[in-house]
Amino acid sequence: MADEGRSITVTIKYGKGYEDSWVTFRGDPEVISGDIVSFFGLDCDTLTGVTPSELVVEATHTAQGAMHVVRGLDARIVPSRPTKTADGPREAAQGHPKSSAPVQPLLDQIQACKSTDDLKRLWAENQMAFGDEAVMNAWKARGRALAGS
Repeated sequence: MADEGRSITVTIKYGKGYEDSWVTFRGDPEVISGDIVSFFGLDCDTLTGVTPSELVVEATHTAQGAMHVVRGLDARIVPSRPTKTADGPREAAQGHPKSSAPVQPLLDQIQACKSTDDLKRLWAENQMAFGDEAVMNAWKARGRALAGS
């Protein structure tokens, strides 16, 4: 019992209301951090050096952002990771062309958005491309700029 480590509980809510979904993690802070990264599909490389508190803020932002888009557009969640099996040999040989496509046209579309609703639609129509860090960062920055205007 001398040094069993600390156990914490982290709850990340998808919205402000009690009826909104939430997820709870319990355990050692290091284990919980890994669980949060895995659960939300966050990029470990970009999160190196963040504190557990900052990680919770990022995960909360991710959860609430997804819920905002789903509610605002009456959208459905589409898996961000391709399934392990392809539809056939042709698809398996081709891979996923959307993930290797140049992102500049999408970055230009992000900058051309005149409202947050435009940004939401763009995200809903191009979810696979938002796995690219540059695209996601540009989208977030444009959203902050539009919200501030």
